[in-house]
Amino acid sequence: MKALIKIFTCILCAFTLVGCAYKHQQIMTPNGNIPAGLTTKQVQDAIKVGCSSYNWEITRISGTEVEAKMIKTNVGATVRIDFDNSNYSISLVESTGLMQNSSKNEIHSRYNTWVTNLKNAIDTSLKNETVK
Repeated sequence: MKALIKIFTCILCAFTLVGCAYKHQQIMTPNGNIPAGLTTKQVQDAIKVGCSSYNWEITRISGTEVEAKMIKTNVGATVRIDFDNSNYSISLVESTGLMQNSSKNEIHSRYNTWVTNLKNAIDTSLKNETVK
């Protein structure tokens, strides 16, 4: 019986370690292309629409830079979206509760899911801007 308890405890510890290890990933810095012919205002508007699609709050817009914040219960992140006439990139500014490790360039996988969804939403909004 004691051997069975030890085996069960070891299995439980192994699952716990695997579950915790899975949550840390390299910090993503997604980027994308901006269709030709869009004005700065059109790109800003597309970024705003993309952000609102996933409940990112726009905190600042300045020329070719947009800052947005995602806040969930006890966790959050602020990103900067820089763009020019042909490309954009999404960079992490700061995070709260996402176990960010700057020295290893790692963060909780939830952040990477958020910015991947944000990138996809911005891409869709940019495509819609070209159709208008």
